[in-house]
Amino acid sequence: MRNAFRWLAGATAAGAMLAGPPARSQVRALVLDDVRVVDGTGAAAIEHGRIVIQGDRIAQVGPRATVQAPAGAETVDLSGRTIVPGLIDLHFHIENDPKLALRQLSYGVTSFRDPGQWEEKFVELRQMIAADHLPGPRIFTAGPHIDGEHPAYPADSVVARDAEEARRQAEINVRNGATALKIYFRLPFASAKAVIDVCAAHHIPCTAHLELLDARELIAAGLHGIEHVTSLGISVVPRHEAEAYRQAVLADNDARRDGRYKLFARADLDGPEARALYAVLRERRPWLDPTLAVFERRADNPPEDVKPEMIPVLVAGFSKMKQLTRRAGLEGARLVMGGHSTVPYAARGEAPWRELELLVESGLSPLEAITAATGTAAGFLYRSNDLGTLGRGRQADLVVLRDNPLRDIAAIRSVERVMVGGRWVDVARFRQY
Repeated sequence: MRNAFRWLAGATAAGAMLAGPPARSQVRALVLDDVRVVDGTGAAAIEHGRIVIQGDRIAQVGPRATVQAPAGAETVDLSGRTIVPGLIDLHFHIENDPKLALRQLSYGVTSFRDPGQWEEKFVELRQMIAADHLPGPRIFTAGPHIDGEHPAYPADSVVARDAEEARRQAEINVRNGATALKIYFRLPFASAKAVIDVCAAHHIPCTAHLELLDARELIAAGLHGIEHVTSLGISVVPRHEAEAYRQAVLADNDARRDGRYKLFARADLDGPEARALYAVLRERRPWLDPTLAVFERRADNPPEDVKPEMIPVLVAGFSKMKQLTRRAGLEGARLVMGGHSTVPYAARGEAPWRELELLVESGLSPLEAITAATGTAAGFLYRSNDLGTLGRGRQADLVVLRDNPLRDIAAIRSVERVMVGGRWVDVARFRQY
């Protein structure tokens, strides 16, 4: 998740009223006027708000009655619309599709973190950004996964056979530009602890996809974040059930496919194991990136290759995943948003939107879900000082919505304009990518 790349662009979304001039350097203040402002801090929205932007930063934000428009400023009337901070997707997989990042940008994702990939995979995207003189999307990387022997995804991983190898691989990732590191689930505890220690030394977050390691132990050992709510699975079932699942996955990575749903369907979220997890969450307050959209299963539209008898198990397991997401948030975990790029019930580029909808389905309010994808997400990047919220001195990364997402989170799909670093993005163009 390396340093952000800044982004330029021209016009905006549909409608002649919203069509902007060609992209250019901003030479005077810009006022976004008479707009509902959701600032990403979790505070109530400002109705009839005003945002003053100077260069790439926010100069002022507040009610239009108290925020003075600078003399000579360009003013955009956004009456009836809502502004939210640029969305931060903390689980974006670039794979071999760099254009997807630009498509998601047109949907309001102004920053993303790929949680495990070789830095070389981002060369083409960065070249595209540089060629178009764009100020974003802001790219954060973690380098390849640090996994144990027989890695789950060999092409995306480095293998550490012991704690010293894990430490060396972690240091290499940091030297190559990673601003977070990701532990993968076959890494033994001692090796995982070595990676956590490297992150602590460099003051960068360490996150993990677990399933074979008890999240309670790693969080207590200093792990900052968890990828996937399924990483909590063996922490909320009796030990003998957890060990049976663990041995099945050790023998065959594909045992996770249905096994995680069976595990969750049986889990008691008020049982002693779950309560022990909640105690650690309250004490350590890790970030949790549930990535619910990739696990979503529906009785009315199951995957084509699923046996009929498995459908109720999948649906029950997914329902429990949503319940645990909400419970974990109430017990102290800091929930964030990760779209996972390709998910079963979202069109290309729309995974972050679906993830927000599922967070609300899990029991979060729309305001809490938006905060998860903005202010809280910036905290997981260790960038709360300049990203994720709309406040004085913050980067001018924002999204203009036609509809009000506080009434219905599906309004997050009504993106009309996107700004990164004080510049409007060519929404129409990048939606073609």
